[in-house]
Amino acid sequence: MRKWKILAMVLALIAITVTILIYTVGLKTKYDVAVARENAATPDMPGKITEADLAHLPAPVQRYIRLTGFVGKDKVRNFRLVWDGALRSDAKALWMSATMQQEIFFHNYSRDFYLTAFMKGLPVSVWHSYHNRHATMQVKILSLLPVVDIAGGELTTTETVTLFNDMCLMAPGALIDKRITWRQVDAKQVEATFTNGEYRIRAVLKFNDNGELVDFVSDDRSYLTPENKLRRERWSTPVSDYRDFGGYRLASRGEAVWHLKEGSYAYGKFVLKKIEYNLKPEKRG
Repeated sequence: MRKWKILAMVLALIAITVTILIYTVGLKTKYDVAVARENAATPDMPGKITEADLAHLPAPVQRYIRLTGFVGKDKVRNFRLVWDGALRSDAKALWMSATMQQEIFFHNYSRDFYLTAFMKGLPVSVWHSYHNRHATMQVKILSLLPVVDIAGGELTTTETVTLFNDMCLMAPGALIDKRITWRQVDAKQVEATFTNGEYRIRAVLKFNDNGELVDFVSDDRSYLTPENKLRRERWSTPVSDYRDFGGYRLASRGEAVWHLKEGSYAYGKFVLKKIEYNLKPEKRG
């Protein structure tokens, strides 16, 4: 009996230690700290989005911003959202369910994305961080054991594509930013060039007959190989099922697709659960 009590005490101490470590050095804690710091440093975005703000944009983009309900509303300072979804590592791998949250700020272009999932029965956490034109990606098991930890210029280019993708899909009102340049391809397609410092990426936005954005395609994003190497490949995010979210009409479902030389496959499926705009520091909860 004494041995069992000792074992129970040891297991309890281990559990307490792991819990403390998760809440002090875990990725979720780092995510929260980064978001709070950016929120405190980001100034207000005064004024409403007007028709005059849309004048320099191609017609399909103007129509899309109107359709999604941003005209007449506050200019976008930041947004926070929650996704439910599923991910897989390659075309033959099993899907694993995941919960994702992210927050983006537009003054200095920052993005933090946090994901939790179970892989082979073990909890996995992922944190993508993009601040001051510098990106990092970390993956840990149990929020403690590192699996992936990468940074550098190629990752920053990749995350610049991802940030712009989020702007196009989730914050169309932010597309009035004069730091974005546009070229209309035809009545339903436009090419955008998004620049953040020395990083410049391009993407093609595709719209349907209703004016909804239905796909985003870029050749400037890098695929993470099984050897943890980054390799540029075509990437797209087809979206659908536009719905109302607090007065904004947004795509509620989407996929992330790699178009590799060996074939195309979706590696991510996403369902939008909640989105909020222009949250001030004191309103976070």
